[in-house]
Amino acid sequence: MDLASHLELKNYVSLCKECRNRQGFIDRKNLDEPNECFICNNLMSKLGTISNSLVTRLSDGYEFRTFQIGVSLPSSYIEREDNIRSRLKIKGRNSIKNQFLLSLREMLKHTLLKEIDYVSPDLRIDLVINEKNEFFFNIIPTPIVLACKYLKKRRGIAQKNKGLADTRNQILEKDSQRENSFSLEEVISEYLKQLTSGVKVKFSWIGGEDKESLVLGKGRPFFAEVIGAKRRVVTEHNISLKENGIELYVLSVSRILPQSPLKFDSTTRVSITAERLVSIKDLECLTSLSGRTIWFRNKKKIIRKAVHSIKVGKIDGLNFVLDVFAEGGLHIKQFVGGKEYCEPNISTILGLKCECLSFDIMDVWLRDRHALEVFQRPLSVKMSVNEMA
Repeated sequence: MDLASHLELKNYVSLCKECRNRQGFIDRKNLDEPNECFICNNLMSKLGTISNSLVTRLSDGYEFRTFQIGVSLPSSYIEREDNIRSRLKIKGRNSIKNQFLLSLREMLKHTLLKEIDYVSPDLRIDLVINEKNEFFFNIIPTPIVLACKYLKKRRGIAQKNKGLADTRNQILEKDSQRENSFSLEEVISEYLKQLTSGVKVKFSWIGGEDKESLVLGKGRPFFAEVIGAKRRVVTEHNISLKENGIELYVLSVSRILPQSPLKFDSTTRVSITAERLVSIKDLECLTSLSGRTIWFRNKKKIIRKAVHSIKVGKIDGLNFVLDVFAEGGLHIKQFVGGKEYCEPNISTILGLKCECLSFDIMDVWLRDRHALEVFQRPLSVKMSVNEMA
């Protein structure tokens, strides 16, 4: 900027050192600082205060390796700078918003010793500044996805929550009063929120079972997305829960949920009652269902599932037990009774009316190779909060 433009700028408005330099004017020692900058209202001089305040907030339990920060400034600040630049025909210079944001990012990087990630940060920070230069932070941890599995060794526990969730302590306190009325979602959600200091948990189930069914073997895998998790490092000493017949294991940590439902197989032990006495000879024909495709109606859709094998277990008068190894998602009660459309079904093959008394999940196997890797991947290397902060 030439001397004439410099004099016109000086006579036109009072600017702070940062705003003068941003317009391209090389600062001079004998130029007095104004009491109030025309553009930023002395916001640039408060960068250190804002940075220190944010660092204090982040020290309240937030674990992260990378961050990103955005800022919202009063539109009047931008308009006043545009007015000056239009009058003095200043082009190609950095804006007040960009300079403020770049300076703040560098301060935070230096103080926090963290890296900036523009694409997928662990933490997003929204900074809002008003006309009085009052500032407000909104700190948003990126959700974490936990690959987990559960075993259910007690009957009467529903998988999904149909009502308002209590806290974990309330669940345990009320258990004697409201026997068998809590769900896996309630217990697991509260535990994971305590584990991660999160605010909400979303579940992505890999199959399901009845409230009265057990889940045994290696357990049923599932994903839990924890929203607002301050703690992002899950260490080996705090990854399991064994309580009230529920066993939970956190296996690995990732960033995203699967984009489509995962395919799986399961072995289900089915207890069945027939309308008349049955013998082992009567049940031999059920082996013909091995390797067959079962068609059944689910709401308005016709779905097909493969049955890999069927083994006959205990027989006791009218009752008998089958171990059904099949593709995940087979509707067991329809498969047994055939009351709704299901072809072929056990009642039809036997030529007598049968009913499913109960069924238990003996084991679940994932068929997707990538999913297997996720659920077999070891947890993050142990790192203390002090090392992360």
